[in-house]
Amino acid sequence: MKKLAPVLLIAGALAAAFASSRGGRSRESLLPVSRVVAEHEKALDRGTAIVFPLSADEEREIGEKIDRELREPGAAPGTAAASRAALWRELGLDAASSPLVTRFRGRYEFRTALRGGVNAFAIPGGFVYATEGILEKLQKDPDALLFVLGHEIGHVELGHYADAYRLRAGAKDPLRALLGGAIFLPRLLASLHFSSSQELEADAYAARLLRSRRRDPAAGLRVFDALGLKAVTDTKRGPGEVVVEGLADYFATHPGSWERRAALEREAGRAP
Repeated sequence: MKKLAPVLLIAGALAAAFASSRGGRSRESLLPVSRVVAEHEKALDRGTAIVFPLSADEEREIGEKIDRELREPGAAPGTAAASRAALWRELGLDAASSPLVTRFRGRYEFRTALRGGVNAFAIPGGFVYATEGILEKLQKDPDALLFVLGHEIGHVELGHYADAYRLRAGAKDPLRALLGGAIFLPRLLASLHFSSSQELEADAYAARLLRSRRRDPAAGLRVFDALGLKAVTDTKRGPGEVVVEGLADYFATHPGSWERRAALEREAGRAP
C-alpha cells in the first residue's frame, strides 16, 4: 500500500494537469503536487518509528559497522591529499560546533575516500565522508566545503538517515538487509537516496548552519556551480510562477537544480 499510494497520487496529478492544459500551449506546474507525494512518502517513513524505533545509539552502532568497512588508510604526511583531508576535518569540526547540531553533538567524525567520483556523503550515526574529487574541486573555497558539510550533517541531524535505515534495522542483520552482503563504496552510494523534500531540507539546514558560524550562506550556490547544477536562464521559474515543467523533474531522486537554487537563494537572503 505504501508503494501504491504515491503512484495513485501521481496518476491523479498528471490527469488533472493535462486536463487543465487542454486547448493551451502550457500547463500548470506540478511542483506543489510532487511535494505532496514526497511528503506522503516521508510521513510514512516517520510513522514506522512507532513500530521500529531506532535510537541514536542504535543508529551510531550501524554507522560504526559501516565506517569500519569503508575507512581507508590516511594519505601520506606532507602530501596534497593529506592537506585536503586536514582541511575537511578542520571545517567539519567547525560545522559540528554549530548550535544547530544537537543529535550527535561531539560525536561527528570526518573521513576522506579516494574513490566515489565528485561526492560527499554521510552514514548513520555521524560519520561524514568527502571524496578526493570534491575536495580537489572546492579546496580553495572553504565556505563551499562548509556548505557540503552542513548538507550532509543536516541529513543526519534531521533524522533522514534514521528514517531510511529504520525498517532495515528491524531485520536480523540490518547491514546485510541494506547492502546485500559486503560493504563497499559504490554499493553504499547507490543505496543513499533521499526524497526531494529531504534534499531541500538539508540545503536549508546547511545555509542556516553557515549563518550560525558567521559564514556566507550563499556558498551553496557556488557548490551547485562547481558540480554542474547550473541556473536555468531560458525559463522563469520563480516562486509562485506558472511554468512549463519537464516530467523528469518530478520523477528524479533529487529536485531539479533550478528548484534547489531558487530555494537556497530564498534561504540565503533571509535575515539572521
